[in-house]
Amino acid sequence: MLRVLRLEGDAVLSGGRELAAPGATIWVDCSPEPENLDWLSTRFGFHPLALEDAAHAGQRSKFEDYPGTSFIVLHRLSSRPDGEEVIDQELHSFLMVDALVTVHVDRIVELDHVFDRVKGDAPVLKRGPDFALYLVYDAITDAHFQLADALSDEVEILNEEVLENPREHEALARISGLRHRLAHLRRRLAPQREVLAALARPGQPVVHDRTVFYFRDVQDHVVRITEELDVARDLVSQTMEIYLSSVNNRLSAVMARMALVATIFLPLAWVTSFFGMNLPGTSWMGGWWLVAATTVVLPPAMYILFKRRGWF
Repeated sequence: MLRVLRLEGDAVLSGGRELAAPGATIWVDCSPEPENLDWLSTRFGFHPLALEDAAHAGQRSKFEDYPGTSFIVLHRLSSRPDGEEVIDQELHSFLMVDALVTVHVDRIVELDHVFDRVKGDAPVLKRGPDFALYLVYDAITDAHFQLADALSDEVEILNEEVLENPREHEALARISGLRHRLAHLRRRLAPQREVLAALARPGQPVVHDRTVFYFRDVQDHVVRITEELDVARDLVSQTMEIYLSSVNNRLSAVMARMALVATIFLPLAWVTSFFGMNLPGTSWMGGWWLVAATTVVLPPAMYILFKRRGWF
């Protein structure tokens, strides 16, 4: 996949590699296939280390300066339809004064929307490739806001459910899943603050001073998202503590009841074992009435005593 937008006067042309000639503002969007990366190396002269990073997934969000080019790695995070796992998509960008090159494996919805918008709106591309990149990052950050809000709401609902009625296996699985997703989001989004701070730094050769303020706004949004994730993670930890405390309390209550039941039956076991030894001189009928009276009277009496003391 390779597509190119080229600004010609007041129009934006859309096509393939034939539009990537020098002399105009262009946006190249492609997949990291070897032939595409070889062409990018020939056409733009990107540094081999940057091209190597663009060819391999699993990169950390980062900002690297090369002569005439800034190489940026950012992650687009989304949730699967079942909500049990986070999908991680990498977006590699090469930003120059007159060109923007975006490289990614999977389709990124926000990038497609901005690409289509720029295709039909020449003034956007006239503001420079850096402004087009801002639009992409801003749309991705807005999507992260929705994901963080959804996870925060899920954490609050789970916290209320655990407080009302903790269910052992289901609650534990949900808490573990939420902790895993929040940790994954925090690990991917936290470095993006430094990336956007670098783009928002004034005096860069590939970012106009008028665009710096826009990147600063996106940076502020990312900081707010990470803070929201930190709050949600603390709430998940609190939910886990509440759940474990509830389980321990229930276990203690069960053990206490079992101990009281055993205490009630302990005298009965002693009486039956004592009078079952056929001791000489013991009246059979007298012993029978004594055991019967003990069996009938002692358990209710002990139960009433324990109940009054609040042990049951």
